[in-house]
Amino acid sequence: MIKVTYHRDLNRVEVEGHAKSGEIGHDLICASASILAYTLAAFVENMKNAGQTRYPKVELKEGHAVIDCRCPSRYKNSVTIAFDTVCGGFELLAQSYPDNISYKIMEM
Repeated sequence: MIKVTYHRDLNRVEVEGHAKSGEIGHDLICASASILAYTLAAFVENMKNAGQTRYPKVELKEGHAVIDCRCPSRYKNSVTIAFDTVCGGFELLAQSYPDNISYKIMEM
C-alpha cells in the first residue's frame, strides 16, 4: 500500500510504499501517485531556481518520496495552493482505491 501524508502547515508531503495493484511497470495506481509526486517535486525545484524557497527538500526514490518547501510569507499562499492541488489528486486516488493507497492530512 502507498501511504501519503501531507503536513499542510509545513508544505511537506511524504509518500511511502507501493500500490501492488498490477505488475511492476504496469501498475496504474503507482504510476498515478508517482506523477503526482514528480509534479510537486518539479514545482519545488522551480521555486528553488527562482530563489523563492528556503531549504527545499526533494527526495525521490522507488517507493519513497519527501517533498518539502519552506518559503517567505509572500509566497506562502501560492505554495499552499500548489501543494493542496497535488494532494487533492492523492486524496482522489485514495478514495477510488482505498485498498492500494491511503491519504492523510496533518495540520497543527
